[in-house]
Amino acid sequence: MNKNLTSSLLSALFVLIYLHAAAQPSSDQYPSRQLLLRDEGLSKLNYIDLTHPERNYFVTIPAGRDLQLVGKGRVMIGTGKGYEERDIKTGDKVAELTTFDGTIAARRLRNGHIMLVGLNWQGKKGIVLLELDQNNVVQRTINYPDFTYVRLIRETIDGNFLLTANDLVFEGKPDGTVVWQAQLTKQVKAQHAWQAQRLGNGYTLVSGGYSANFQRFDKKGVWVDSISGPPIVNPHFFAGFQILRNGNWVVANWQGHGPDHGAGGTQILEYNPAGKLVWSWKQDPKQQSSIQGVLVLDGLDLNRLHVEDAQGRLVPN
Repeated sequence: MNKNLTSSLLSALFVLIYLHAAAQPSSDQYPSRQLLLRDEGLSKLNYIDLTHPERNYFVTIPAGRDLQLVGKGRVMIGTGKGYEERDIKTGDKVAELTTFDGTIAARRLRNGHIMLVGLNWQGKKGIVLLELDQNNVVQRTINYPDFTYVRLIRETIDGNFLLTANDLVFEGKPDGTVVWQAQLTKQVKAQHAWQAQRLGNGYTLVSGGYSANFQRFDKKGVWVDSISGPPIVNPHFFAGFQILRNGNWVVANWQGHGPDHGAGGTQILEYNPAGKLVWSWKQDPKQQSSIQGVLVLDGLDLNRLHVEDAQGRLVPN
């Protein structure tokens, strides 16, 4: 073969290899990231410091859903009986509520109160919300009786609530009326949609559960697009997510119930709003099984309660 041709082919091959490598999202892009993870498969809270792994911990917690920075260096986790607060640095339990059996999720509101979520609960049909004050006394009960499923809740900036209800997502007012609703695109099995967040352009972003994608809906509840993949990360169930200050979305790619999923998929994924996977983190199969919730702590003030702003980004209250 002509030497010049061989040289040209080798150069082209090196360029293709370089471009392919550059296109792959890598945990090296953010080598100093600190993460809080809720591992549903092992029922553990994980603290992961990519720079100082000696600070990592993996502590057993009750089954439940969601996690939130609530100030004083604490993270709140929903449990089946209410909630727990854990010290972020150590994972130690520092507070708990255990008197509301049947709790599905818990979230601290902007006013400092706690909102508990249940289904066919407290003597009412459908989705039931209980708002508790600082003394865990019920201040109001909100009921959306026409729904048969619920996962997480997010408070909008105007005081309404976004809730996921299997293949539906809706916005409800405190008086129990529904002012907006959308249906996820059809899939073979029930989606079990996980979390919804209102964006600055009025769209609503939903992690679609077994749809294994993000879905966006416009102000009228019309589906806009879906974002997922690539296949190498094994999209299985898009669960808890966070919108970062740069506008990107970090989501937990849950892989299944139980202790044996640590080698399955890449379970922490970061997409930009255009739908490109820009970063990912591969779990340690010896330490994790199936991650359901994620918080990226970098740049956040852990002494402040964090809620979502008008752009959907997690910010101090």
